[in-house]
Amino acid sequence: MSFRLKAILGITLIQALLLFTLIWNGAQILISSHEEALLKQASTATHVFASATRDAVLATDVGSLENAIVQALTNPDIVYARVVGKEGVLAEGGNSGILKRPFKADHDYQSASDGVFDSTANITVGNEQYGHVEVGFSIDKIKDTIITARHETTILAISVMAMVGLFSYLFAMYLTRRLDTLKTASQRIAEGVFGHQIAVHGTDELAQTAVAFNEMSLKLHQLDTNRKRAEDEIKNLNANLEARVAFRTHQLAVINKELEHLALHDALTNLPNRTLFHDRVEQAILSARREKKSFALMSLDLDRFKPINDTLGHHAGDFVLQEISTRLTHCLRQSDTLARMGGDEFSILLLNVTTTEDVMVSVNKIIRTIIKPIAINDTTLAVGVSIGIAMFPDHSDDLTTLMCHSDSAMYAAKRAQNVYTFYNSAIEKDSGSCMALQFDLRHAIENEELILHYQPKIDLTSHCVSGVEALVRWQHPGHGLIYPDAFITFAEKNGLMKQLTLKVLEMAFRQCDLWHQKNLNLSMAVNISAINLQDPIFPDRVAGLLGKFSVPACYIELEITETAIMTDPLRAIENIKKLNGMGLQVSIDDFGTGYSSMAYLQKLLVAKIKIDKSFVMEMDNNPSDDVIVRSTIDLGHNLGLKVVAEGVESQESWDRLKEMGCDSAQGYFMSRPISADQFMQWIKESPFGSGSSAVPTQK
Repeated sequence: MSFRLKAILGITLIQALLLFTLIWNGAQILISSHEEALLKQASTATHVFASATRDAVLATDVGSLENAIVQALTNPDIVYARVVGKEGVLAEGGNSGILKRPFKADHDYQSASDGVFDSTANITVGNEQYGHVEVGFSIDKIKDTIITARHETTILAISVMAMVGLFSYLFAMYLTRRLDTLKTASQRIAEGVFGHQIAVHGTDELAQTAVAFNEMSLKLHQLDTNRKRAEDEIKNLNANLEARVAFRTHQLAVINKELEHLALHDALTNLPNRTLFHDRVEQAILSARREKKSFALMSLDLDRFKPINDTLGHHAGDFVLQEISTRLTHCLRQSDTLARMGGDEFSILLLNVTTTEDVMVSVNKIIRTIIKPIAINDTTLAVGVSIGIAMFPDHSDDLTTLMCHSDSAMYAAKRAQNVYTFYNSAIEKDSGSCMALQFDLRHAIENEELILHYQPKIDLTSHCVSGVEALVRWQHPGHGLIYPDAFITFAEKNGLMKQLTLKVLEMAFRQCDLWHQKNLNLSMAVNISAINLQDPIFPDRVAGLLGKFSVPACYIELEITETAIMTDPLRAIENIKKLNGMGLQVSIDDFGTGYSSMAYLQKLLVAKIKIDKSFVMEMDNNPSDDVIVRSTIDLGHNLGLKVVAEGVESQESWDRLKEMGCDSAQGYFMSRPISADQFMQWIKESPFGSGSSAVPTQK
């Protein structure tokens, strides 16, 4: 039902109720007034009739009474009259049918249901009643009057109702006309047409509603405009974000590819590194076993390469390695794999070769390629090569043994000054020694044959020991004490370096913890290799070891070389940040002897740099080394780093380093590397250990 119809019906219903009430009240008032008049008329006429007949009743004059009755009936409103004495009815007249019914006096209009209002009055003289009169009055006129009034009132009510309905319709039309305007405008807003305005007339509630609607419409229009603008901005932002995400994704893909490449390739020559080469050999073994084929594994070591590094510098050595790598790549087949294993060592995987003659075709190409002179600036260089060759499956059918046999053959070639040597029974003893050494070292790591010696670091200002460097030794049951130079390289080549480093770290942490329990709060420095620094889980392994001991992490110092950093700088930086985040200190060992890492130095969260002993030991005799040492100290201090000099072997070196402002020193002048028990004795007796300012004049 529409609002307009509701308004019309509502107004009409209200008016109908009011009219009904008015008509009802009018009818009741009309009946009441006629009833009152009837009662007055009946009472007066009855008492007058009683007074007129009193004497006749007293005299029992029937004739007079009959005349009085006839006279009373002349009144058209009187239907009958009766005079009753003590002995009974004395006279009566009028409507005989009504006279026959029993008399009962009426007290109001409603009790005269037969159309006759019965009234009575007593005939008394003094206080004695002699009789009474009974008079019946017709109420037809009153009925007619009331009926007529009701008809007229009904006609009036119908007329008024019609007028009320018309008025209600017109009024509702007047009201809803502006509501229709609001409805139409609201529909337009619902359809999305914001900002629509309607005309405002007057100041009543509808006008105020129209004003509020116009304000709402304008606000909606403004909000819609802002929304569209925001949507456009969001679309643009999304488009820019998608473009940036796509760009970043591409960058990450490129970086990931580069990182993957760096993890599996040598940074200097871009050749596969040891990890990738081992994987290629393992795949070749699986394929050769399945297809029953053979292949050759060659180990190459350049001859006369070290003098190039020593005389012309690392830049020249790097150039030679890159040139050799390029030449070897061009002389090999695409199916073969050339890898740089470290330093001036290379390995080659020759697939699908059956006989030694097949291998010699490649060997001759390699020899001719390498012995060609290399021109660098105005200098012509010449290098040689020693090649060891092992065949699969003739010489071995597993990776470790095959690599060991090719290395043994290469060392045999170098000892015999032959350009190449195939692995054979003549060098089987050396190969057995290689395998035995590998087994012994693994056994040594697992069975507590490794020991640590400690070399103190002395603060050049206070002359007190501030920490120690832990250096590993192998207490071999048959060969006695073996120094790290004899087994570290072997451990790196045979996959034992990770286990070895973790074992050394555990031993160093335990000793540092024991000293701290005795209130000997010294820092403990431990060397880690490039293999450890490139291991993504190495920081987690170190964290696990720290959890086993109560020594604070800030007392642990990990020493890394520049070469280890430059093997894969991004991975190295990531691991160094993780180690630093645990609270460990990181220092660069042998600073100045590796590849140039100055571009990375500020990215590394290192605390110290250690000047390589080769510069410190010669600075008293070589002015160039003296300049290098001073410059390194100044560089470290300018970068906010502590500087440690190693290889201090004389009073002059000590004094010179102190003059240059170096922070700490270590070397034979203060103490050789010694066992933990010897160190405790040294720290009691040494002027450095006791905290004395005296500096010994000799050692």
